[in-house]
Amino acid sequence: MKHAIPSITLIVLCTLLSHLHATDDCNVILKSKWYDLDNNYKKTMKFGGKWILVGSITFLKKSKDYLSLDNITLEWQGEKLDNLTASLYRKNLDKDFLPIEDNLVCDGIWNKKKQTLIFNFNEKEYLAPRTVFYLVLTIPEIIEPVIKKGTFCLEGQCLPRPFKHCAGDKKLSLAINESMTHIPGTSLAN
Repeated sequence: MKHAIPSITLIVLCTLLSHLHATDDCNVILKSKWYDLDNNYKKTMKFGGKWILVGSITFLKKSKDYLSLDNITLEWQGEKLDNLTASLYRKNLDKDFLPIEDNLVCDGIWNKKKQTLIFNFNEKEYLAPRTVFYLVLTIPEIIEPVIKKGTFCLEGQCLPRPFKHCAGDKKLSLAINESMTHIPGTSLAN
């Protein structure tokens, strides 16, 4: 019986260490940006708003395990919106960001009742050691001030298990504000 207690202690310690190690193996980083992709009055009128890159979602993993995403769901926290048009793009890490068809993952679906933006991927997105997605919104002038005061929170249920674990109880949020306005001449590399 004397050996049972150290064995249990060792099992608990190993379990705790594996959980600590798992949080080091992956991370999710949300970073606010504010960059007008067109800055073109005619296109703004044609598409019903400015085409704004509002932030990035970066997945980092050290594990060689194949991890994939089927969707990303972002909960809006701010003044209630009736509609929101959005697209999610994959960032090619070797090039500056271009919002072109080749980089488009999918368009978003706005759930007015739940105030969520849902991106159901056309195909599974397998995560590389560093995978970056860009969130682009089409923002009518009338709701631009509302968007600049709000926040998107990444809902944990859409994350693969290791990322859910590393996020833990932390709220993964993308706060959007005017101070994030892009300075001309700086790179969109990240």
